[in-house]
This record gives sequence, structure tokens and C-alpha cells, in this order.
Amino acid sequence: MRYINPDRVVAVKMVTPEDNPLVTDNSRLMDVWFDAGAVVRHEMFKKVRKDEQEALIVELLQRGFVQSGRLYLDPKGVLFAEMEHELVGGIITIGYQENGKPVELKVSGKALGEMVELLSAGIQQPLPVQ
Repeated sequence: MRYINPDRVVAVKMVTPEDNPLVTDNSRLMDVWFDAGAVVRHEMFKKVRKDEQEALIVELLQRGFVQSGRLYLDPKGVLFAEMEHELVGGIITIGYQENGKPVELKVSGKALGEMVELLSAGIQQPLPVQ
């Protein structure tokens, strides 16, 4: 049994059989970045079931997370973002590691645009679940 507190999640990347043929519905992977106060911590969870991934995705989308492929991120957790190109996407910084290095994630141009819209609107309404 596993419990991941969705309130502490800043970003999560799901690995599915489409991404990696070595994983199955019962042995998927999740990379999760947690807000740990002054730092952002990264954890990799192995042998995650498909239903665990799907339940977490629903919870995160209801909280207003933005999706970029298999990456889900909390716009409120973003410190800053830079668009490289609308077609290529951009880089977001969600915090810093204990060693002071930034935690950067690559996102699509569409996701970066959605995130900027949410932040500009004050993130008053979560995105609808897709």
C-alpha cells in the first residue's frame, strides 16, 4: 500500500507502457517532486499500479494542475518560466534542491500558455478534468 500526499506534490511525471515497454499496468513508474519547505525533493516510485497513477492524476487535475504530455505540474509551484519557442515549449523552474541548483522541467508550448493564463487570472478556477 502506498500513500502520496497530493497537497505536497509540485509536479509528477507518469511512465506508462507507451513510454517504456519494460513497464506494465502493475509496474509503472512515477517521478514526483514534492514541496518540502525551502527545497523541492524528487522521489521515484517503482511498481506503481495503473489505478494508482490514474487516481493521482484525477486528484491533481481537480487541484488545477496543468498537463504537458505525461508531466503534470502545479502552476502555483512555478517560480518562473521561459518559452524557448511556441512549437518546442519552454523550461519551468519549480524550486531549488538542497545544493542550491534549480529544479527545471521541460514543458510543451501549450502547457506553458495554459499555465501563464492561469497565473494571470489569479488561479481562481481549476482546469476542467479532461
